[in-house]
Amino acid sequence: MTGAAVAGLGCAMEEGTSSGGGFGGAEDAVFVPGTNYVSSWREASEVADELNAVLAELGVDVRLVRAVAHVGAHGDPVVWFRLEAGRLIARRLRGASALPASRVVEFQRLVDEREGELRDGAA
Repeated sequence: MTGAAVAGLGCAMEEGTSSGGGFGGAEDAVFVPGTNYVSSWREASEVADELNAVLAELGVDVRLVRAVAHVGAHGDPVVWFRLEAGRLIARRLRGASALPASRVVEFQRLVDEREGELRDGAA
């Protein structure tokens, strides 16, 4: 059913695309009552801003690569990248070993901290 129009809440979406320019499915056009989408989007926005800042520090052209905040159909915070952006990020990260050790340690600390927050939130 790819390409079929999906109507939801007064807006029409094309299955396989989303209003944010990314790819999704019919579930992206449905809102779940009682779900706090706003706080999830804010969380995703903070992470997207942080990723965009780090990418800029790595010398990635922010006009070509940009993390975009999104919220899944069930209220889960999501950060999107286009496929081309993901490939560019992967190439940059492969070269990240050239980063000073202090930056690598700081990055690992942030990752560990975030993983801890996710575990604590899931408990």
